[in-house]
Amino acid sequence: MNKFLPAGRLSKVTEDGVLLQIQTEFSWHPNPRVATTVCLDGVVLHKIQKDWEAAVETEPQQRAVENFLNRQHDEIVSVIKARKAELVKGHRSKDIAAILDQLFGIHGVTATWCLNNVGLVSALSNSDDPEPRNYDLSRSLTSLCGFLCSATTLGEAVEGAAVLDDYSLIIVRKDSDYFVVEFDPSVDSSGILKRVRAIMGNI
Repeated sequence: MNKFLPAGRLSKVTEDGVLLQIQTEFSWHPNPRVATTVCLDGVVLHKIQKDWEAAVETEPQQRAVENFLNRQHDEIVSVIKARKAELVKGHRSKDIAAILDQLFGIHGVTATWCLNNVGLVSALSNSDDPEPRNYDLSRSLTSLCGFLCSATTLGEAVEGAAVLDDYSLIIVRKDSDYFVVEFDPSVDSSGILKRVRAIMGNI
């Protein structure tokens, strides 16, 4: 059997500082199918699957899979855009957006992100660079953040916060989320950490 694998699609829709992610991919196991997953702050809201029973061997058959995948993805993105206000109403990501906004306001902070317990990232919706650079956005990164906040040789672990001066990052845990602050290396990180703790303590 030909194991052709078309490129997947990932789209993001934001509403009131809340991030919805729509991912569509083709999978061979446990059976050939096109699946679209809609996530809100790491929680799967919907999963739409269509079994693919036709062969995927010739070039026209492969194009048929790609066309169907793209059509399904675009249709679901359109539905999410139309219903985004309803989907995010009352969701806790509004609180996350407020925290990110406060952290971004600290002198010397150049970017902020929140990593949740399944590896999805929330960022300031008005940020010029909404995605963290050079980070592996996966479940393993969440585990790494947990480790860094307890003990690390990459920097200094200070009462549950990881200060990675070589990478200009501070990682602080709140509940099940990790807030990542990138700072200007010319600014004293201890002062930034003090302000980060003050913000977290007031929430």
